[in-house]
Amino acid sequence: AVLSHLAVGPEGQVVAQTTTDQRACLKDRFALHLYSVNGKHLSSVPLEEEVTAMCLTEEFVVLGTMQCGLEIRDLQSLRAAVPPVPMRVPVHSVSVTKEKSHILVGLEDGKLIVVGAGQPAEVS
Repeated sequence: AVLSHLAVGPEGQVVAQTTTDQRACLKDRFALHLYSVNGKHLSSVPLEEEVTAMCLTEEFVVLGTMQCGLEIRDLQSLRAAVPPVPMRVPVHSVSVTKEKSHILVGLEDGKLIVVGAGQPAEVS
């Protein structure tokens, strides 16, 4: 497996995406792994899409994918916290605002999309 993306969380957690052999079926090619600040493996999940951007907050892993998806996953379990948000073109970067109220998504076509990250009643 090849380490293709790595991000460090605010409390030292490390999240890594690995990619296996190109010949493997797409479903088994990608995986997400969580490690403690001391390097202890905490959890792993298979991914169906190739990660192109990753950002960590205290509670979540925000992923952008080559297959035009924006995913928000729980940092501890790595499971999806909400359904994926389709972006129409591949995602090149993701960033969460300081207030954690919005996610900034940079797309392959040069557009910047701002996605509300709070509960529906909180997002204006």
